[in-house]
Amino acid sequence: MKHVKKNFGMRIIISWVTIVFLAVPSFVQSSFAQDFDKALSAYLDGEYAVALKEFYKLAELGDGEAQFYLGEMYGLAHGVERDLVLARKWFLRASERGNFDADSRLALLYESGVGGEQSDTLALYHARRGAKNNNDASQATLAEFYEKGDAGLAQSDEDALKWYLLAADKGFTPAYLGLGRVYEKIGEIDNAKLWYQRAIDEGDEQARKPLARLKAQNADAKQTAGNNRKVVSSSSGGTIAVEFPDEKARESSDRVWEDDKDDFLVGANAYLDGDFSLALEFLYPLAEKGVPYAQYYMGEMFDRGLGVNKNPKAAVKWFKAAYKNGVSRAGHNLAYIYFTGSAGGVDRQTALKIYHKEAKAGNSHSQVNLGHIYSTGNDVPQSDKIAVRWYSEAAKNGNPTGMYQLGLAYYHGHSGVNRDHDMAYIWFSLADEEGVEEALVYKDLLAKQLTKAQLQKANKRVTECRQRKFKGCFLL
Repeated sequence: MKHVKKNFGMRIIISWVTIVFLAVPSFVQSSFAQDFDKALSAYLDGEYAVALKEFYKLAELGDGEAQFYLGEMYGLAHGVERDLVLARKWFLRASERGNFDADSRLALLYESGVGGEQSDTLALYHARRGAKNNNDASQATLAEFYEKGDAGLAQSDEDALKWYLLAADKGFTPAYLGLGRVYEKIGEIDNAKLWYQRAIDEGDEQARKPLARLKAQNADAKQTAGNNRKVVSSSSGGTIAVEFPDEKARESSDRVWEDDKDDFLVGANAYLDGDFSLALEFLYPLAEKGVPYAQYYMGEMFDRGLGVNKNPKAAVKWFKAAYKNGVSRAGHNLAYIYFTGSAGGVDRQTALKIYHKEAKAGNSHSQVNLGHIYSTGNDVPQSDKIAVRWYSEAAKNGNPTGMYQLGLAYYHGHSGVNRDHDMAYIWFSLADEEGVEEALVYKDLLAKQLTKAQLQKANKRVTECRQRKFKGCFLL
């Protein structure tokens, strides 16, 4: 006899939990029908004591459906102590009475050896018996055997798909997850996503993680916290680009990354896709563990009320933790909270220290905010010259707001630079291309004022600036 396989009990229980209420009786002898309906109604309502009594009475009289449900009750510990020996006994009796749902359970019991004899031969017999008699649960069980190469079968994705599809065509929702797995394995990712989504739509939460993982694969670089990019590959083949402002921050993340990168991929991309419930599920434990970017995302979620109640103090907690671990953007957000007092207290001196530190490190958002602060003289000596310097640095780093503010400076000629409509047109054009709607108004206005030669020269300069990634476009 083979050794009993590890975790077989949990595997069987999980399988049963997903399908127990789908096992609608295929026949009920007319003389037992009224009593059976009473027993089944009590079972579905959770009145297990009543159900147990009624099922026992009918089972002893030879009712196969009642025998099946007694097996379920002992297998799932519904109103009784879990006893897989008794579960097997009642499933065997139900199978003998032609209940093919019982065959799907017996196949798992014999394959694992739980509750009695382990036998690949009998496991396969019961799986095939139910499947060939068009029983959806048995078809899904046989498909799982082919998918995993269990019960003495050679692993076969083709046969697994065949039986899963037959079960799924009958609306047997546990087969949807299996189809997602097999299609993913053979590289038919669109089909895998489709079946994972159908499983989720039917309430199967197990499909959420693999679907999110597929969405995460080959993700573009969506984090923009600094200038030192690191592309991380997941064990499932996906990639995501994350950025660190310095080597110290990179080392901080590396200490916890290897064991957690797949979960981070799922959580980060769920956040970027707007699935904040899934993001919270995966990112919060990683944030508690000390993963810097998980801490940053938790700060964003609490700051903006994404998937959680808005909580500025919790946002400060997570932004502080992420900033300590080297996430530049977390520092910028923390400075904004301190400067505006949105968490309940204004601390502009601390905010200015952080803004200056991050602006010097290349954070374009902090550079723009310093430009605003010096332009208005808010808690610093007012200086158009310094404001334009920071707007210029932000524009060099591709920040659209910095580009627009530079355009305004050259257009009006009163913010530390001489009036220059050629340069204003260039920066309004670049800002417009980056999505700043207000820039289009000034761009069109200037286009009417410049000569054809000036426009051609300016448009050529726009193209050159873009090709050089905004470097070499400055007079400052």
